[in-house]
Order: sequence, then C-alpha cells, then structure tokens
Amino acid sequence: MTAPNYHRLRQAIAGARFPCEQGDLLRQAAAAGADDDTLGHLSALPRRSYDDADAVETACKQLHE
Repeated sequence: MTAPNYHRLRQAIAGARFPCEQGDLLRQAAAAGADDDTLGHLSALPRRSYDDADAVETACKQLHE
C-alpha cells in the first residue's frame, strides 16, 4: 500500500468529533465521500481511539515507515 494523500485524508475526517475510534473515522470518511484509497488507509489503522486529526495522520505515517 502506498502512502496516503494526507490532504484527502484530512478532508475525509474533517467532520469527525474527536476523540473518536477507528470505526468512527471510517464512517465519517465514507459519509464524506472519501475515495477507496483513503478508506483503505483508514481501515488499516489500529483499532483504538484517536485524539485528533494529527494523531490519525501520525498513525498512517507509522504504517508506512
């Protein structure tokens, strides 16, 4: 899997109410019309709570190190 487009990722989760769980992020992104690539990256995240969009982006980056 290639690294996500972080701009699209942030747009997809912009309406999320943090802190939130990985499943909440997926639902928010799907409701926002996120593309399959973005949804795939969010589904690959560890199932835990995320405090903010920065924490989501950091988790995605760690998956691609």
